[in-house]
Amino acid sequence: MIHNIRNIINPVLTLLYPKRCVACDKVLLKIEKEAGLCRECLKKVKLVGPSYCMTCGTPIANDAKELCGNCEKINHIFIQNRAIFQYTGDMKKAMYRFKYSNKRCYGKVFAMYANRYYGRWIRENKIDAIVPVPMYKKKEKCRGYNQAAVFAKEISALTGIPVADEIVRRDSDTVAMKRLNSLKRKKNLLKAFSLQKNVVQFRKVLIVDDIYTTGTTMDEVAKVLKSGGVKELFGMCVCIGEMQ
Repeated sequence: MIHNIRNIINPVLTLLYPKRCVACDKVLLKIEKEAGLCRECLKKVKLVGPSYCMTCGTPIANDAKELCGNCEKINHIFIQNRAIFQYTGDMKKAMYRFKYSNKRCYGKVFAMYANRYYGRWIRENKIDAIVPVPMYKKKEKCRGYNQAAVFAKEISALTGIPVADEIVRRDSDTVAMKRLNSLKRKKNLLKAFSLQKNVVQFRKVLIVDDIYTTGTTMDEVAKVLKSGGVKELFGMCVCIGEMQ
């Protein structure tokens, strides 16, 4: 009975809410749905790699270099971060829709690419838990969701690694980071996060966010987790800055 109902409902839902390209928002053809991107965007969207900073994951033009200019000057608290797409072109629009237009369905597509390109990296690092960068509670309530948590849960569904989204809390409604320089970012996030639960059971944690800029946010979350006893911190983001 339930199977028959699904056979009726699913085609109707597909008709009413067709799958769209995460980059340009165009309705996808049947053969494009698995990729989550239309043919045109598959050619235009810039993936990170094959050469990228071994610490933060920023794409680097010079494949002889191991670190980007930023990571040559900074000692991050996290060990490594990895990102899927370069934050440019239609991916900027995609991230805006993911964050502000209730496009939570994008999380499944982003997680698919994360697992495709970095699944082995995640497994080799033997991650115990996934921690999404938290939003300020009032802001999350107003928006209806935390896009980092959406992404984290989809990665969890593919990898089997549990999401621990209640152990770190955002205590202040910080200014949008894109408006600030590096020094102001650090001041903006000073004491912005706090530990809410015991994390001694976690030795290795993957911190998940939507966009990586300078790594300040990830470092602050990593600092809080490390204070609770986590030994090794890694990061995963959907997008990161353009090639250096």
